[in-house]
Amino acid sequence: MNISSNLRAIDMIKGEILSEIANLYKALADYDEIGEYDSITNKIATVIAMDYILARRLGVSFSGIDNKISELLTIGEESGHELEIEFSDMSELKKYLKNR
Repeated sequence: MNISSNLRAIDMIKGEILSEIANLYKALADYDEIGEYDSITNKIATVIAMDYILARRLGVSFSGIDNKISELLTIGEESGHELEIEFSDMSELKKYLKNR
């Protein structure tokens, strides 16, 4: 693997992630006025996909990311994270990931 090509790819991915997060925040700020559900979904999906690709470029497997997410969700459940207490977000996401 060419190290300089990999570093260029990592920088490109980081830039795309930051740009898409900025676009997401802008879309969320205008969401009440526009209500573009597809636009928000696309932006979130892009950020998640690019995060997985960045992890791969850094030598972390896709399953390694999935395992770490499950681990963090378990910690959130067990520690009584506010989103878990109020909405069961951690346990719902963990259940979804386990069943997909």
